[in-house]
Amino acid sequence: MKKTFAVGIMTSIILVGCGEVTNQNIAPKSVTDMMSEKQVVGWENYKDDDDNDKVPNYLDKCPNTPVNVPVNKDGCPRDGDGDGVADYLDECPNTPIGIAVAENGCAIDSDNDGVADYKDKCPNTPAGIEVDMYGCGIDRDRDGVIDINDKCSNTPIGAIVDENGCSLDDDKDGVANGIDKCPDTPSGATVDKNGCAIDSDKDSVIDLFDKCPNTPEGVVVGADGCPLDTDGDGVNDMKDKCPDTPKDVKVNFQGCPIVAEYRFNFKFNSYKIDKKYYPQIEKLANILKNNKYIKIEIQGYTDNVGSYLYNKELSLKRANALREILINKFKISPERISIIGYGSDYPVASNATKEGQAKNRRILVIDKTNSIQSLLASPNLKEVQPKTDEVEKSENITPTKIDK
Repeated sequence: MKKTFAVGIMTSIILVGCGEVTNQNIAPKSVTDMMSEKQVVGWENYKDDDDNDKVPNYLDKCPNTPVNVPVNKDGCPRDGDGDGVADYLDECPNTPIGIAVAENGCAIDSDNDGVADYKDKCPNTPAGIEVDMYGCGIDRDRDGVIDINDKCSNTPIGAIVDENGCSLDDDKDGVANGIDKCPDTPSGATVDKNGCAIDSDKDSVIDLFDKCPNTPEGVVVGADGCPLDTDGDGVNDMKDKCPDTPKDVKVNFQGCPIVAEYRFNFKFNSYKIDKKYYPQIEKLANILKNNKYIKIEIQGYTDNVGSYLYNKELSLKRANALREILINKFKISPERISIIGYGSDYPVASNATKEGQAKNRRILVIDKTNSIQSLLASPNLKEVQPKTDEVEKSENITPTKIDK
């Protein structure tokens, strides 16, 4: 049988027979049948799919796709993330759109630190450096120097460091700049965690310079950390009950001028004053008579032999003995004389020796009105020193009733 030819004009197909027909009764074939039997010129290979991707050759824009590779409608391997690398070759199938990739479909990492260039904030990291999620060298102590270069890897946060990652400490107090709240601490001062010199008694004078490190809180001090002694009498203002004492005037432990100081012995276990001391007492009486506005306080003291309470009582009786003489013999008004007994407190000498004990058995007369300027013009009372044979063996014995 001769082959037939199809000629398409417009949308119609006209079959023109040519040659001898063997069977006049054979029904005409449709165009589709003829095409499938390759009986139409130009359509003999229309179903061929050389790469078996289910896209015929005549439609396949990628005719050499490997077997079993998923393709798109054009017969080309699928590229899900649109990075130009087919999915079957793409080792990074979810690369964001617009990111430059290598042949394996992964974002380019120019410095090979494991962080793609599009994420890498430190794109020129040297090889071998451990990096963080941003591609920058790890800096565990956050001092700005990466660990590989950091010679002080545990620098406190906030410290200012040098190129080696070590804290700067300009005042050499052991607290780094940036953390040090007192950056100009003097050399040798002990500091707290903030780098500030310790001031144990909180008097605003650091311990390094404080000559009185245990000053009570609230006391005004000088540059040396010691309580101020405005009148320079050796008793600081905190304890000074007579703060305006003139210079070079002898004072007691309270800072008040001493009108007279008696250091003489009482007879054993007695508070009776020997008449040999009356001339000195008379001088005191004359001062009081000549300065009627002056009020005095008589203070009695003992050594430390015997009980504390007994000594307090004995010292008070000795002070009162002098008061009675001034009132009864020299007619000084009682209102101008007060007394107090300090017992063995405030010794002026060591009680370890008999001589020291003798010095501590004394009476002080204090100017309560602090009118020492007037007293300076009056006759001075000299201290009466005890003779050696007058030193008692002991200040006290077991308390007994004392005759008044």
